[in-house]
Amino acid sequence: MLNKALIGIVSALLFFLFIQAVISSVNTKATYEFSTNNNIEDTLKLTLNDGHVSMLISNNCKTYYSSRFDGVFLRFQNHYYLFGIEHIDNNNSQLTFSNFFIDSLRSGDAIYISRSPSFCQSNDSSDVLLGKRIIN
Repeated sequence: MLNKALIGIVSALLFFLFIQAVISSVNTKATYEFSTNNNIEDTLKLTLNDGHVSMLISNNCKTYYSSRFDGVFLRFQNHYYLFGIEHIDNNNSQLTFSNFFIDSLRSGDAIYISRSPSFCQSNDSSDVLLGKRIIN
């Protein structure tokens, strides 16, 4: 009897968290531009609009690399979880799940921290990008 009650409580909590993430993502409208300027120049343009996400990633690894991502996202405060299709150099497409964190600073700057291998696999490449939020 106690197990059924715990399953019900945990299910209700997970459902509430999912609904909160959906409502938060549907109410999000933002555009960011991030870049890093070390030996490798990575740029990322990120548009979050009503639960839809589009990203344009440009890398200068050993050769120029660009990819475009279109999909949907869930938002838990500053954590974003993406699910969609990544188009690599207009030749290949793959289904992708990734996540990242964006922190907006008081100065108007923003920090992008990625946990996905979207950027160049070089040791000089960084998963932390600095940028600005573009007012829509």
